[in-house]
Amino acid sequence: MRALTVKQPWAAAIAHGPKRIENRTKPIPPAHLGTTILIHAGAAEDDNALPADMVRQWARQWRAIVAVATLAGCHRDEGCCRPWGFPDTWHWELEDVRALPHPPRPVRGQLGLWTVPDDVLAAVQRQISLERVTA
Repeated sequence: MRALTVKQPWAAAIAHGPKRIENRTKPIPPAHLGTTILIHAGAAEDDNALPADMVRQWARQWRAIVAVATLAGCHRDEGCCRPWGFPDTWHWELEDVRALPHPPRPVRGQLGLWTVPDDVLAAVQRQISLERVTA
């Protein structure tokens, strides 16, 4: 399974808040449209984040898989998707976002979509399975 590394506080806003657009310089590779991915909170904080009152309420983890999402679509910015969508970027549309209650062990992220180590993926899958059983 693939993961997408996102700086904080954006990863928390995806996992626990209403952010369903991820800003990128390139479009989603066509082969990944409609697939499930993992949202990885990177080791860095984004200095250009929105005002603190918009993003401070969500718990943050670093270097951890924090959510599961579907890559639903992608479009160039045309003044849409505010406040989460930024100008002059590709907006990656996320759907069916589910936060993980217990992020697995820390893992180093990478640029672009990257493959998650088997043990981390197994820990994520156990949480997803438990979520379905207890829901």
